[in-house]
Amino acid sequence: MINLKSIHKMVFFVALFTLIPLWNIPHTIAGRYLCEGALLICVLFYKPDWSSFFQKNKLLVVFFVYLGIQLIFFSENYQAAFSNFRAEWMHFILFSIIGAGTGLILGRKNSHQFLLYLGIAFSVPLYIHLILFLFKSISIGAIPWGYSGINLIHGDFAYPALEAIILLCTFCILQTNGKIYRYIAIALMTICVVSPLLAASRGGVGFSFIGAFFVMITYFLFDRDNRISNKKKIFLLLSIPILIAGIYKIGVVSNPNRWSGILSRVAIGLEGNPSKVYCEGIEVLENALKDKGIEMTPSIQKGLDSVVDGDGARMMAARAGLMLIYENPMGINQSKEAYQQAITQYCNHTPKIFISHTHNAWIDTSLAIGILGAILLLMVLINYAQIGLISFRAHLSSSPFGLALFASAVMWALRGLLDSTMRDQMLEMQAFIIALFAGIVLAQNKLNSMVD
Repeated sequence: MINLKSIHKMVFFVALFTLIPLWNIPHTIAGRYLCEGALLICVLFYKPDWSSFFQKNKLLVVFFVYLGIQLIFFSENYQAAFSNFRAEWMHFILFSIIGAGTGLILGRKNSHQFLLYLGIAFSVPLYIHLILFLFKSISIGAIPWGYSGINLIHGDFAYPALEAIILLCTFCILQTNGKIYRYIAIALMTICVVSPLLAASRGGVGFSFIGAFFVMITYFLFDRDNRISNKKKIFLLLSIPILIAGIYKIGVVSNPNRWSGILSRVAIGLEGNPSKVYCEGIEVLENALKDKGIEMTPSIQKGLDSVVDGDGARMMAARAGLMLIYENPMGINQSKEAYQQAITQYCNHTPKIFISHTHNAWIDTSLAIGILGAILLLMVLINYAQIGLISFRAHLSSSPFGLALFASAVMWALRGLLDSTMRDQMLEMQAFIIALFAGIVLAQNKLNSMVD
């Protein structure tokens, strides 16, 4: 006899743990949305207590409503805007709802290994990369620095590494009951640094360390019952900058052009009129530097080259984006290509220097859905972080998930300052996992109050 309840449960967990790695594996859009639909159906059949979630997340509802208002009343091209909404923000809404429902369901049971399982699921693209990297090394007889395997962008390693290391570090600190699990968590966290390093993802390496460091600092500051001695705390806190220095040295040796001279290249991006540079070409910036009496040395020339494609471009594009926000305060058709459209309109012709986005999630989001939309989204993350921190400090059974929620919300808000993370699969991933942890926290807190 077919047990429909068991099949339902199996589909739920298969869809959940298939979806998470697919977000950072290329050419899997169909698979992601198949899992999205399966999870939505499964969650609806479980009938979670939606009211308990949305009562604590009224700002999320306000943001959903704002997206509809912005779409209807402030779009210049309704057909394009609706297409953009379906491709981007509709999935943000759906994955927020699915994540909340999944969390409310999982929160009914207290799994001590769930953070570990999630951390492993997020790390799957990193395991694939390391395996392919090993095969590549054997085939060429050398270390193929910068090799990305089947992936096309460094972000496919950087983003899952950040979330995975937050979950694994939280598990290691709050939920490991034996040395074996602790060693497993440490080994997996090491992979979260090694994979981005081998792929030459500076942001991936840096934010992996920052994510782990943030979790530890939060634990030391807000968990009054922690039993870690002051000597161990000092050792752990000092080990992070030492490891960062060592990793940075490895990066410089492996690829000096990419890892060294970052600050000087970024400094070039602070010079000149950014919009004029993109409209009229790099000669505008070169003339501006010469007018200031700056000699065109090889290092300055490298900085100029980086404005076309490199670290200088990130700073220059962010400055240009800030200027364009004030000319488009209500956003441009909810488009992830809003910056391209805004700079083209500003120039009245195709820009001489092309860059797809500003490499800043908050600027790109403001250009897509307006300044108010970006502010509301930030407030949603702050509200999530507050829920997580309150739960963590309360020392309830939900504390580990509270810490994971707090760290995830804060770190993704900060990550957006250096990369355009509020788009495509990154936006879906954040909407889902942060809502999931909020759902677990609220469900477990409700259970605790019923027991009391």
